[in-house]
Amino acid sequence: MKSTISTIKTEDITEIISKLCKHANLYVSQDVYNQLYAAYLKESYMESKNVLWQILENMKIASRTKRPICQDTGFVVVFAEIGQDVRLQGCDFEDAINLGVEKAYTRNKFRYSIVQDPIFERTNTNTNAPAVIHTKIIPGNTIRLSLVIKGCGSENAGVTMMLKPFAGAAEIINSAVEAVRNSARNSCPPVRLGIGIGGTMDYASFLSKKALLEPVRSEEELALSDDKVSRMELEILRRSNELKIGASGFGGDTTVFGVNILSYPTHIAALPVAINFSCHASRYAYVEVFEDQVKYKFQPDYEFGEISSIQENLKNINVEDINAIKNLKKGDRISLSGYIYTARDAAHQKIIETIKNGQELPINIKNKIIYYAGPCPPAENEIIGPAGPTTAFRMDKFTPTLMDMGLLGSIGKGKRNNEVTESIKKNEGVYFVTTGGIACLLSSKIKEAEVVAYPELGAEAIYRMKIEDFPVTVAIDSTGDSF
Repeated sequence: MKSTISTIKTEDITEIISKLCKHANLYVSQDVYNQLYAAYLKESYMESKNVLWQILENMKIASRTKRPICQDTGFVVVFAEIGQDVRLQGCDFEDAINLGVEKAYTRNKFRYSIVQDPIFERTNTNTNAPAVIHTKIIPGNTIRLSLVIKGCGSENAGVTMMLKPFAGAAEIINSAVEAVRNSARNSCPPVRLGIGIGGTMDYASFLSKKALLEPVRSEEELALSDDKVSRMELEILRRSNELKIGASGFGGDTTVFGVNILSYPTHIAALPVAINFSCHASRYAYVEVFEDQVKYKFQPDYEFGEISSIQENLKNINVEDINAIKNLKKGDRISLSGYIYTARDAAHQKIIETIKNGQELPINIKNKIIYYAGPCPPAENEIIGPAGPTTAFRMDKFTPTLMDMGLLGSIGKGKRNNEVTESIKKNEGVYFVTTGGIACLLSSKIKEAEVVAYPELGAEAIYRMKIEDFPVTVAIDSTGDSF
């Protein structure tokens, strides 16, 4: 039976998108939380159990303070299903969505992460818009909006490949497990995988992102299904966890906490496969919009499980105690205090250009520690906004030069290349890691913060920060020994 025509105002879409962005940045869904809590309960590796405790504690802090779980408040990806019997009234539909993104990010002091020109100037839009918008016309007279907040640490790990047409399930599974082996450490594990199969190269990538909107099913739930795709998901989940990469790459029982596959018909000569990583802060939200009501499909709050702090046995180290830092060994868990600097990709690029031009650096890096972080702007009564680490390997090409100029160490997440390891060994430096995606917990350890260079870079400006009891682990020590 044909539905009646409904009229939906695009100004309402703007407010709905704003609300979805806010919710998705503050909360993970119940299914995601349940899997992470289950991983914490069964984790047998103490270092990974500690990371999972930090992740769950950070979610509680974000819920209580109404601040983002992760400082990378991401690229907004919207899946819009518009009923063919909907009449849109007002401004352009995509403009309405982008205005909603802008309102959410400016109102809530979320980080702006989108640059207008991807190739040359890379100037920040300072709105976090535009979003990536996928629109589909469906039967009916409502609009369904699904929204994913996609941080780039995990996005950079994504893989798209064109397999031989008869590669089959076994090769797809092997490819997914190999992608986890190669990239999970840099994606804030434990991670979940969205896998798209079929269509064209670009459509497989689309499916892999859309798969991250599917409910996360546990190993036990997957094992109960005889569906062929579910069996593939189960094998990828089990084999990925047999890698024992663990939370934050420290070794552990849970590397992947969820796998979702979506497929589509494809060409007789093709088998496109795309693997999309999502970090443990797997952030998404849904809504269905009617002419006279809005039905949000998320819980604003849920019960948090019991967790116990296992932060004991940390070595208290001050950043000015150079000898103590040089004598640290890989795997040492540290409570770090003192003054450090932040710098990310854009700031490093400027620093290196300054060095090449023979000019004076804006900060003295000798015997200093750089934290690879781009914080959210502070809300009222905050010293700094959520401030977790970014992926360290993006700074690898700059680090040896800075180490040779006296830089003592760095703090980030993920692995480093061999050149950085050798540079650390040569200069008797150190590389610390801290848990990615626990931005609220880490910002609580920052007692002072001021921009000291490159304010035009926004979130990528250089901050001078005073930290107290900042939890880090020695990943590469002064002998070049790597964790």
